[in-house]
Amino acid sequence: MKRSLYYILISLLLTPAAFSQGLSESRAFADSLFEEGEIQQALMVYQRIAYFSRPSTDPFVLLRIADCFDIQGDMEKALEFYDHSYFSLHNDSLKTEALFKKAFCYLRSRNYDFALIELLSVDEQANPLMEDKRNLYLGMAWFGLGDFERAEAFFLTIPDNEEDQNKVKALFDNRKLLYRPNPRVASWLSVFIPGAGQFYTGQPLAGINSLLLTGSLVTFGFILAYVTTPIDALITALPWFQRYYQGGFQRAAGFARIKRAENRNEAFNQLLGILESN
Repeated sequence: MKRSLYYILISLLLTPAAFSQGLSESRAFADSLFEEGEIQQALMVYQRIAYFSRPSTDPFVLLRIADCFDIQGDMEKALEFYDHSYFSLHNDSLKTEALFKKAFCYLRSRNYDFALIELLSVDEQANPLMEDKRNLYLGMAWFGLGDFERAEAFFLTIPDNEEDQNKVKALFDNRKLLYRPNPRVASWLSVFIPGAGQFYTGQPLAGINSLLLTGSLVTFGFILAYVTTPIDALITALPWFQRYYQGGFQRAAGFARIKRAENRNEAFNQLLGILESN
């Protein structure tokens, strides 16, 4: 750590001409920092190299800067520099690598449409060695978008044996895991029977609570109508009943979305477990 900080402080004091004379040494040093996991220090040196080597900056340096931002979780900066490196690169393999890294950033941030745009621009014929990786990422993007038919088609190209292919098919045939619970069904169940949607989504306590609240308010309304007048009962009880009744079927739909997302995450993890051995 002391070595890297010392080098960076010295490099910041150098003139552009002096620094340019040692670009190759600086690049080697930055690479060593990157390999050692000292990402922030490596990023500072890479950026210094890029600054003093303009306008003919090595595209691989730009790619490394993007990698550093990616590791640090700064997706916006990472995507910006993956773009810079892609348009500066002349090597097809490195251009493809930049595209894949950019697509993976989008996948991790759940911007599946943008990931598809990047992946579909990869020439699979020109890069046959990248075919499995491209199909994996395309499968992930379509899975994230909920298009399981297309996702299955891409995932099925990856296993090299029939047993794993059958496991992939079985997983996509499991509609309960991928499509249940249905938020619309949960909502309508609670419309007709308060609390039923929560029971459907596996939230029995929330279902009982919803049923008791709405039932109590209906009972209170009838008692109030009997003791006073129906109009007084409507004015007093109806707003509370409407609030909890409407909130009940909205919460039921929310529970269903959360549970379905959990099920899909489980299915996706099972998929990765099947494919990682191929």
